[in-house]
Amino acid sequence: MNIKFFFQFVQLSIFIIIYSCSQENLNKTAVPQAVTGLCSPIQLSSEKVNKIDLSDYFLEKYEIDSVYFENEILDLDSVYIELYPDKLNTFLSTLTVYINNITYHLLVKAPDVQETTISFETNADDVKIKGEFTNWVSMHMQQVGDTYKFTKYLNPAVYQFCFVVDGKEQLDDHYEHVPNGLGGKNCKISVPSKRTDNPSLSFEFNEVGDVVLKPSEGDVNLLVFYENQLIQQFDSTEKGVIPQIPQYSNQMDLSYLRAWAHSKTGYSSEVLIPFINGKAVQDPFILPRHAKHKMTLYNVFMDRFYDGDTTNQPFPLDSVLPKAQYFGGDLKGLTHQITNGYFDSLAINSIWISPLVDQAKGAWGLWKTPRSKFSAYHGYWPTTFTQINPAFGTKNDFKASISAAHQKNMNVLLDVVANHIHIDHSLYKSNPEYFTSLYLPDGTMNTEKWDEHRLTTWFDVHMPSFNHELEKVRELLSDSLMNLIHEYQFDGFRHDATKHVPSSFWKLLTSKIKNQYQHKTNRDFFQIGETYGSHKLVGSYVNSGQLDAQFDFNVYDAIMKILCDGASFNVFVDVIDKSIATYGDHHLMGNITGNQDKGRSISYFGGALKRDEDAKLAGWTRIIGYGDEEMAFKKMTMMHVLNSTIPGIPVIFYGDEIGMPGGNDPDCRRMMKFQNLTQKEQELKAEVSHLLKFRNSSMALIYGTMSWHEIAEHRLVYSRKYANEVVTVYLNKSNSNQEFEHDGLKFVLFPYTYKIFKDNS
Repeated sequence: MNIKFFFQFVQLSIFIIIYSCSQENLNKTAVPQAVTGLCSPIQLSSEKVNKIDLSDYFLEKYEIDSVYFENEILDLDSVYIELYPDKLNTFLSTLTVYINNITYHLLVKAPDVQETTISFETNADDVKIKGEFTNWVSMHMQQVGDTYKFTKYLNPAVYQFCFVVDGKEQLDDHYEHVPNGLGGKNCKISVPSKRTDNPSLSFEFNEVGDVVLKPSEGDVNLLVFYENQLIQQFDSTEKGVIPQIPQYSNQMDLSYLRAWAHSKTGYSSEVLIPFINGKAVQDPFILPRHAKHKMTLYNVFMDRFYDGDTTNQPFPLDSVLPKAQYFGGDLKGLTHQITNGYFDSLAINSIWISPLVDQAKGAWGLWKTPRSKFSAYHGYWPTTFTQINPAFGTKNDFKASISAAHQKNMNVLLDVVANHIHIDHSLYKSNPEYFTSLYLPDGTMNTEKWDEHRLTTWFDVHMPSFNHELEKVRELLSDSLMNLIHEYQFDGFRHDATKHVPSSFWKLLTSKIKNQYQHKTNRDFFQIGETYGSHKLVGSYVNSGQLDAQFDFNVYDAIMKILCDGASFNVFVDVIDKSIATYGDHHLMGNITGNQDKGRSISYFGGALKRDEDAKLAGWTRIIGYGDEEMAFKKMTMMHVLNSTIPGIPVIFYGDEIGMPGGNDPDCRRMMKFQNLTQKEQELKAEVSHLLKFRNSSMALIYGTMSWHEIAEHRLVYSRKYANEVVTVYLNKSNSNQEFEHDGLKFVLFPYTYKIFKDNS
């Protein structure tokens, strides 16, 4: 016998014995401790070797004994292992990690990519390509005669792109043209999936409340996880499978069962079922506030929300026009609205507060027409890491707001900036070497190079960007954010400018949150980021080792295209499918109504703002209202319907619940309106409240799987399903009445209206 084979055989035999013993321990009463939260699946890429960092999943204090995958024990280099996609025989596999007599399992997904070549024929000398698959950065194409080719492995999805010929964007009639949302068009290409026939998986509850898994017929297998442990594997010869839930589940106030059906041709959507103290949840009202999928998030833009303390008003600045001055909103005002029940009335259970740390004094930046500088009312020019801006209140005021929210069973998220500081920050003055250079090697300024130099660019000349490649910088920043968590005990971060910060920082911060806070306090913590870009770029920051979620600007853009540009609902469906494929069936991405860097959605919907105009200039030079008021409110309602019924977390930018109009920054940041609402504002607020209350009452909208039933240019029908509960959404965005049918009931939807049915079979 070969010596190497002998030792591998002995090693594998020992592991199997250990693994078998550990499987017997799954039903013991001890709760597994080496992991915090649910481990996201490992999505392998098309690279020959995928290097996996196990510290993304497991706490630092636990030493990994061994790792087992595809019938062999893997070499463990510190916390890194190597996986080879070409060795996989199935779409789904499990990675087994053995720690302190306990076995943990990570789901592994094989790469579903296709080698895709895009060609362009021309006799031009300089031809490049840019698109969603390049993060809209121009890339060179390979030239063969008069043909230019670009080859890349792509995930199944629909991608937009264009060519850059001699410095000018150009389309090719060999590819379908679609609106780009900016008044122009892009080319489109569809990449098919390798999965040819996906099995299905549903579930129900029996008379005693047990989960019964029901896979589709055929040669199908089940993988059933409880938290981060594979508890059972089944073939589908049985009509229904009741998973054996571990005994330790009764010690956990919130835990999850996850299951997939898979075959040689594909795999199902994920089934995700929450458990409370060992019992599967059927009633959403018993879910605790830290159940992340139940979050309904509201952005409080502090200075422009509510003035509760008139004694903390900053002096107006002579060189700043009124729109860019401080307006007086503060923490006492926020506490007032919390205790007064404003968020209760909207069914909001989570608040995202704009940055609170102290800011640059005086006037900075410059808008040339009309000429105006800006105050730091927005909070994104920090001069300290932890001190509260006195314009917003004190440390105690912030603690009072958090306490009031927690008493109302609400989460609080704090907006923080890890990308940059203001030049008046003491750290920039004492340690300029901690920051990237304002100038590129060619002598040009490295400002606003969002894509070309996204990890080093400055937002403006007074906003130096951190050099996160320096370990001392990463440690300093992450420690400062940990100090905020320990000091104020809030529930999560909203991270500004996420894509301009490398993954190494987010990994470090997340590791500290897990090890120094979550594990020690047994409290959950939610992190959501802000990244404009492709699904691939956005998704590169969303996994167990980094952030829980990001805002899904691609969904926002799709909604704007279908409601403003007349695009087909197909555009929306393509984006939702891509989001699910990238982030998971039960992702936590934020479905936004707008944000502080965009013109108000309702002004676009009514035509007061044009999609291809400079919305910042418009906000400075004219009064932006609704345009067609009737249509504006109808479309705004439809946006709220979509955001509250698709997978992900609905996120309301303050004022969008009543349809506040406006151009881009600073016009989108008008003072919040609480009194003297018009009839249409009242009606929209009531509709938003109804939608969010309905969402909070529906397990299907919180944890359900997604199905499309009708996809047309102006008609859309889809459903969400959890056990026997099915929520079906019907939408009509045409200018004429449309007839629909639900379970034999025929009904008519007027232009830009909707109807939702909730059924329990």
